[in-house]
Amino acid sequence: MEETVKLAVEAAARSLARCEQCRAGLERKLLQKEFEKDVIQQALDFLEEKGYLSDARYAEYWIRNHCTFKPQGRIRLLNELTSRGVSREVAKNAVESYFEKVDEVELCKIAYQKLVSKQKTEQKIIKSLADSGFSYKIVTKVITKNL
Repeated sequence: MEETVKLAVEAAARSLARCEQCRAGLERKLLQKEFEKDVIQQALDFLEEKGYLSDARYAEYWIRNHCTFKPQGRIRLLNELTSRGVSREVAKNAVESYFEKVDEVELCKIAYQKLVSKQKTEQKIIKSLADSGFSYKIVTKVITKNL
């Protein structure tokens, strides 16, 4: 492995040591450090081969941590992950895996209760829940049960 690739691997590994990263995010960071694109690709390919870098693992990690503090629905989570550079297929698999373990309706109820405690109007609650990625079906289900 050439020296510049080793340096890129080391820089990426330092970022990965702090927390999970996606390939696109690490690529952006290495570009900011002025590594050349071909060097970055070689370094990231190496890290993926060794199992240190995984978009699937990153997506699962990000969803778990994100929803702990900010309950969101499938639609928003999928869009957030793809905007971070995770492929749509990997993001969709991570979202589906998360919602096999977590009830989306329960997450919506938590978000609903937070909005009620802030004394939001019903229209603002509906808009906020929809903006948070909950389907209209789930939003109406939660609101009608809590009225």
